[in-house]
Amino acid sequence: MTAGFLLAAGAFWLVDRWGITTPFLLAAALHEAGHLAALAALRIPVRELELRTVGAVIRADLRGTPREAWALAAGPGINLLLAALFRLPWPLFALCNLSLGLWNLLPLPGRDGWGLLQRLRPHRGSRRGPGAP
Repeated sequence: MTAGFLLAAGAFWLVDRWGITTPFLLAAALHEAGHLAALAALRIPVRELELRTVGAVIRADLRGTPREAWALAAGPGINLLLAALFRLPWPLFALCNLSLGLWNLLPLPGRDGWGLLQRLRPHRGSRRGPGAP
């Protein structure tokens, strides 16, 4: 856990008038738990989990295979599931999960959506076909 993460979380709690910090951090923790559970199920070793100011980074022994898409999709998937389940009993928590899940599905570098895109799209220049080595 970096000092930046602790300072940012503390600052948000101090100025949080709407009570959004706790449900958002809970949604973020469950997002990362989704990734970790999928990595464990796929038997992909996790080397490090680092909490940074703007999010968490999981370092795992990924090799760029389509199978790893499940581990990448698990974080946003958990968020979208929780958004649906909590929309009535705890709408603020549902909104935090929805926004976090959708944000992470964007195909931008550093987001889960980018990693999914890299693993699920056919590689350009690949000429694999019948009889190809």
